[in-house]
Amino acid sequence: MTIKLAWRNLWRSKTRSIILVVSITIGFFALFFFYSMMEGAVKQVIENIINTGTGHVQIHVKGYLEDPDVKKVIRDPDRILAQIKDVHVLVATKRVNLSGIINSPEETRPIQAIGGVLEKEKKITSFSQYIVKGKFPEKEGDIFIGKNLAELLKVDVGDKVVITSSDITGNLSSYGFRVCGIFETPSLEINKYVVLISYSAARTIAGYDNGANEIVIKLSDSKYIQEVKNNLRKSLGAQYEVLSWDEIYPLLKFEMEVFSEMMLAFGFVILIAAAFGIAEVFFMSLYERMREIGVLRAIGLSPGKISKLVFLESFLLFLVSIGAGGVLNLIFYLYFRHRGIDLSIFSRSLEIWGSGSVIYPYVKIGDVLSMVLMIFIIVILSVFFPMRRARKITAVEALRYV
Repeated sequence: MTIKLAWRNLWRSKTRSIILVVSITIGFFALFFFYSMMEGAVKQVIENIINTGTGHVQIHVKGYLEDPDVKKVIRDPDRILAQIKDVHVLVATKRVNLSGIINSPEETRPIQAIGGVLEKEKKITSFSQYIVKGKFPEKEGDIFIGKNLAELLKVDVGDKVVITSSDITGNLSSYGFRVCGIFETPSLEINKYVVLISYSAARTIAGYDNGANEIVIKLSDSKYIQEVKNNLRKSLGAQYEVLSWDEIYPLLKFEMEVFSEMMLAFGFVILIAAAFGIAEVFFMSLYERMREIGVLRAIGLSPGKISKLVFLESFLLFLVSIGAGGVLNLIFYLYFRHRGIDLSIFSRSLEIWGSGSVIYPYVKIGDVLSMVLMIFIIVILSVFFPMRRARKITAVEALRYV
C-alpha cells in the first residue's frame, strides 16, 4: 500500500516528475559518457604504448632504465629467451636499442632506433598495421621510419639515410640504410623519433658480438603481467631488472590516474547540481501535499512512516531514472563501441597524448555499478532534508495549509 501511494505521489505532477527523471538521466548519461570516453582513451594509449615497441614486460641489465647506456649489455640473450616458457607469453625477442642521430642528404635529427629480429618485431609490434608507404623491413639494410620524421628529413621510400650512435667502446659508429617504408602511428612522438632496423645492423653499430640490451615480451593479456614479471624475477636473479610497461613509463601512469580522478570529480559535480534540483522539487511536493500529510498524521500515521513514504518516492524516482539512463547508455555504448567517435578536431592533442583521433568508449561493469551507487547516494542525500521536514509535520500545523 505504501509503495502504491508513493508511486501515485511521484506522478502527482507529471511535468515536474518528468523533469526530475530527465535531469537525473542526463546526469547519469553524462557521467557514463565522460567516464567511458576517458577509459577508452586511456586503454588506447596503453595499447599503443605496448604495441609500438614497449611490450608488456622488458628485461634489462640492472640499472639500464635509469641510465640506458649501450655498454649495459645482456651478454647471452638467447639463454634468457630459452628460460621464458610461460604459457601466457605470445612472443619474446631480443633487441639492441640505440640513441643517436639520423642523417639524410638535407637534414639531421635525433632518433631512438629499435634494432630487432624483424620477423619477431612484426608480431610484437603493430608497426606493420600503420604502413602509409612502402613495406615492412625485411633485410639488414632496411629502415622503417615515421611519417613526421620522413617529412623532417625530406626523404621518401628508396632514399638513403645514415644512423650514427656510440658503440660499446665509446666511439661513434655509423651505418647506412635505405628507407623501405614509412609508418604513421597514433603517437606523434613515435612518428618523429622512433625507427625500426634489423637486429644485425643495430648489433654492428653497437659493437656487440651476440649481445642485446633489451628483451621484450608480449603477453596474451595484460592481466598476466604481474604473474609473468614475478616468475621472471625469481628465475633471472638480481642482476637483471624485469619491468612492466607502467614501470617504464611511471609518469604516464600517474597522468592517467589523475585524469581518471578528474573525470569522476567532474561527473560528481554534475550530480551534485542535480541533487539541489531534486531537493527543491521534493520540498515543493511536500508543501503541496501538506493537507494530505496532516490527515495521515491525524489518523495515526507515525513520523517514521511519513519519512518512509518520502524515501520510497525518491527510491522509485531513482529506479525510473536509472532504467531510462541505462537504456540510453546501452544504446550509446553498443553503437560507438566498434564504430568509435571521431575527434579529429582535437587530433593534434590526441597525437601528443598517443591515443589516436578516433576514441572507442570502454567501461567495465564494476564502473557502471559504481556510477549507479553514486547516483543512488546523491538521490538519497538530496531528499534527506525533505524527509526530516516531513517527520516534523503535525496535524495542527497542516491545518494552516488547508
